[in-house]
Amino acid sequence: MLKKDYFLQSIRDKAHYAREWMLRCFSIVIDDPKEIPWALKHTPDTVEVYVPSDDGSTGTWTVLEDCIPYEIPFVYHESAGPLKKGDILNLDRDILDTTWGTIIINVRVLCYACGDIIKFMEGPFTPMDIENIFVKEMKSNPKEGEPIEPGQLYVFHWLKVGKAVGDLDGFEFVIPSVTEHALQPYPGMKEHRKELLGRYTPDELEDPVIQTKIQNEMVARYKEYLKGDPSEGFIFKDKTIGTSLKQMFLIHGPEAGFQEGGRAKLVPTSLDEGINLDYFPEMMNSLRAGAYFRGAMTALAGTDVDLIGRIFQNSRVKEGFCGTTDVLLQVPITKRFIGRWMRIDGKRVQLTDENLKDFIDTKQDIYDPSFCKAEENDICSVCIGQRLADYPTSLGSAVTEKQSVLMSVMMASAHAKELKTVPLKEDWLE
Repeated sequence: MLKKDYFLQSIRDKAHYAREWMLRCFSIVIDDPKEIPWALKHTPDTVEVYVPSDDGSTGTWTVLEDCIPYEIPFVYHESAGPLKKGDILNLDRDILDTTWGTIIINVRVLCYACGDIIKFMEGPFTPMDIENIFVKEMKSNPKEGEPIEPGQLYVFHWLKVGKAVGDLDGFEFVIPSVTEHALQPYPGMKEHRKELLGRYTPDELEDPVIQTKIQNEMVARYKEYLKGDPSEGFIFKDKTIGTSLKQMFLIHGPEAGFQEGGRAKLVPTSLDEGINLDYFPEMMNSLRAGAYFRGAMTALAGTDVDLIGRIFQNSRVKEGFCGTTDVLLQVPITKRFIGRWMRIDGKRVQLTDENLKDFIDTKQDIYDPSFCKAEENDICSVCIGQRLADYPTSLGSAVTEKQSVLMSVMMASAHAKELKTVPLKEDWLE
C-alpha cells in the first residue's frame, strides 16, 4: 500500500479525528500498537499499517511501500501529489498538487463542520478566510419546523467551525519546532559581527541609524541561512527573526532605558552567549522603562476611550441635512466611502455600489462629521453617511472604536519592535 492511499482511506473511516492517529502519522512513535483500524508502526525494516477488513471485524498488517522506517511518515508542508474529485468529501475538482497539512485542515475543519458545502480550500489559508465565506453566505438557523436548505451555511455550521478549530490541539505534532537551522546562528556569525562593529567608533555605535545598519545586515544574512528550512515563513516570520531570534543568536541590540535624546547603548553580544554583565544596568533599566511605559500608554489610551465614550453616549444621527457648506476637499474615492455623500457642482450625491464605478479613483469633495452643524452633539445623516445613519444610536460605539484602535496601537508599541531604516523620497516634505 502507498502512504497516500493509506492517508485517504483512513480519513474516509474518520481515523483522523483520533489524537493517536495524528501522533503516529505526523511524528515518530516507537512502540507496538494495538491492532485497531489504521494503526501505524515502525519496525527495523518497514513501516506497517493495520488495514481493517470490510466489516471491521479483522485486519492485516500491510507495508507502506514508500515510507522509510523511523522517519516521519507525513510532513505537513510536503507535497501529497494530485487529488481527484471525490478523494475528499468537499473536493469538487481535480487538483494537481496539495500538501498533507492542507488535506488535514480541510477534513478536520471544513468537512467536519460543513460537509461538502465549503469546497476544498487550497493552502495556505487562515480562519479569517473561512470567516469571510460565512460573512457573505451565512443565514440564521431555521426556525422549528422549517427545512434546512441543501448547500446553505447556517449559524450552527459556524459554531461547529469554532469547535473544530479549537480541537486542533493535536497539531503540535505537525509543527517542526526543531529544524536543521532554527536553533543556531548562521556560520561565521561572530566573525561577521566583529567586522561590522569594527567599522565604527564607540560614539557612532550609540547612533540608532548605525545600530540599525549593523542589525539589518546580520538579519539579512540569517534569513539567507534559513532559506529552504521548514521553519521559514511558518514558525519564524520577519518580525520574529528581526526581534527575538536576532537577540537570541545574533546581537542583543540597543537598550535605552529612561534616557532621552534618541541614543542607546548597543549590547554587542547575543543571549545565546550569556548575559553581558558589562551592559547589565542598561538592560535592567530598559526592562523597567518597558514595564512603566506599557502601563502608562495603556492608561492614557484607555482614558481616551472612556472620555470619548462619555462625550458621545447620548449622541444620535439626525435624519436630513444640517446645511453645512464645509467639506473635505478632493478626497481620493475608494470602496470604503460607499454610503457617504459627495458635493459635486453644488449638489449632494451619495456614493453607492451602483455608481462606484463612475467615481472610483477620482477625487471628490466629501461631507464629513467634523463640519456638521447639527444641534447639540448630534450629527446629520448626510455628514455621517448611510452606514451609521441606519443605526442612529451607534455614534458612541463608533467613536469609541476609533479610540480603541489607538489604545491597541499604544499597547502594541510596548512590545518588541524591529528597528529599521528606510530611504526618504526626494519630496518627503511636500
